[in-house]
Amino acid sequence: MSEIQSQREHLKALLKKLGGLIKNLPTSLLCGAKETSIVKHFSNLEHDKCEGPYYTFNHAWECVFQVADDEKPRLILRGKHGLNLVQAYVIHFSKVPGIELNNGLHLIAECVDALIKVIEAV
Repeated sequence: MSEIQSQREHLKALLKKLGGLIKNLPTSLLCGAKETSIVKHFSNLEHDKCEGPYYTFNHAWECVFQVADDEKPRLILRGKHGLNLVQAYVIHFSKVPGIELNNGLHLIAECVDALIKVIEAV
């Protein structure tokens, strides 16, 4: 199996785990609203043609999730304007041609893994 195929399989497994966690989020957690940073940064599926798709993905990810550790649990939101949107964004970008360049799949997998750890801690 090639390195890129291995990265795709690893990311696929992480996305499956993420999907299960999102599906089982406690109803006591808030639902995302249209005005959140998640919606602002994860709604546009276009990517920068010059910089490449990972640049666009990473910019959105950093804008939302690069916060202090004590603020991260507040980003765990249910519903279509919450983590469901984040998951859809990751799935989309994991399939964009060119995402595998410069280790993009591996870097996305690291982001997803970090998010999984935050969800599990909530």
